[in-house]
Formats: sequence, C-alpha cells, structure tokens
Amino acid sequence: MEEHTGACFLCGKQMTHGMKLKKVFSNVFTDWNQAKNPSGTHVCPACCFSILTTKERYGLRTFSNVANEEHLWLPNRVEMREFLLRPPDPPFVVNLAVSQKKHIAFKGEVNYSRDIFTVMYEEMPVLIVLKKFKKLLTIVEHFLYGFTKTEITTGEYSQKRILDFGIDAWEAFEEQVKPYRGTPFLDVVMFVAQRIENEEELKCFMVSELKINLQEQQPYLSTPSTEAVTGKEGPAESTCGGKSNGSPKSAQSEQLALDLF
Repeated sequence: MEEHTGACFLCGKQMTHGMKLKKVFSNVFTDWNQAKNPSGTHVCPACCFSILTTKERYGLRTFSNVANEEHLWLPNRVEMREFLLRPPDPPFVVNLAVSQKKHIAFKGEVNYSRDIFTVMYEEMPVLIVLKKFKKLLTIVEHFLYGFTKTEITTGEYSQKRILDFGIDAWEAFEEQVKPYRGTPFLDVVMFVAQRIENEEELKCFMVSELKINLQEQQPYLSTPSTEAVTGKEGPAESTCGGKSNGSPKSAQSEQLALDLF
C-alpha cells in the first residue's frame, strides 16, 4: 500500500492510499471489464481486501459471503439459508460462491430492501422476492424427503422413488416446482435448501398445505432411501396446525404466514 490520490480502478471511489494494479491482479485475471475506472492505476484498500484475502477460511474469493456496513460474514450453506430468510440490516450484499474458483466479492449488488433484493449466484445476479422465496424453499425442502436435489433440478426422477413417495403426492410437489425449473431462482433455492428428516412433518405439510388426502395415497417409505440424502444438513422450518416443528420461535410467525402457490 502506498499514498495515492485518485479513484480506485475497480470500484471508482476516491482514495488517499492504494496498491498498484500489478501487485493486486495476476496475469490470469480476466475481469478487467468490471473496472469502474478503467484508466486508474491503483486499487483502494477495500477492493484490495476483497481480491487478496484468499487464504484458508478467510478467502472472499473462495467462500460465500454476506456483508453490510457493520459486519462481514462467511456463512456455510445452512447459515446462508438463514441470511436469505432473514437478511441483515440494509444496505447489504449477498454473494454465493458455487465453484469457489471465481472472484465474486466485488461483483455483488448493494441492496436496500429486505423484502426484494438481489443475490449474486456465482456471477449471475438473481432477484429474490422474499415471500416467493420462502414458499418455494418450503416446497423443495419437503420434496427432498423422497428425492435428490439433482432429480428436482433436472426433472428426471427415479420411478421407484415416485412410487414410494406416492404418485399423486409427487405430482402435487412437481406442479409447484416445475415453473421454476431452469431458472437461477430455483438454483439459489437448491443451493441452500435443507432436507426435512421427519415423516410426520412431511405428512402434515401435504395435508395442510397441498390438500392431499393421504388415505388415497400409496404408502410411501417410512424411512427415505439413502440415495435421496443430499448431505448432513439441518432441519427445515415448517408448521402444522399452528405448531412449529424444529423452527426457532422467532421464525414461527413467518412460517405461519405461508400460503399456497
């Protein structure tokens, strides 16, 4: 870092200290078109931090991150799920590192609303309408009880798992997910979705939210196929009959507000 008065090459903000370009970017850097001040010769301390902090658990390039004016978080997927359901105080930025090989920290869009905001899914900006996000996330997390994330994302399901789950039940879930298939919105949902573990919670959701008559369904597995497990993930939030299953008390009021698509 050295004294330099001028605008930052990357963000365009004025600075009194900075670092020369050749000390910040390697010869394999390809995001030159992201520069807000292409004629600049130096990078400000904040942008240097986002580019050069890459070691171990503190790599902004390697890990997903959330930031506002007071804090910087590097959450795992379970924690990121909570941030998306309850964003921090604005202004804030949310970046999801999918490949963990690309610079994304300085590409995030600043948000000023917690109800409608943009997250950077790798290098793709995705608009999140919170109410819609909560609904689809709840559907997907219950759907994951019997199917894998790959099946839900691609629409290519195991016929055996469909029979085990119940054809009518599968159709009811699939009808809700299908309109979003192939969209980055569903990609964001799948990135943070956590599979429910309780069969009674699934039954309750199917009856109360999807209005499925379970007495007319084929019995599905009391314990899910090991192939359908998508990882060691935490429980999802849900409600049944006004009671919350495994949800923090602070989230119950939000979950009670869920309605049908």
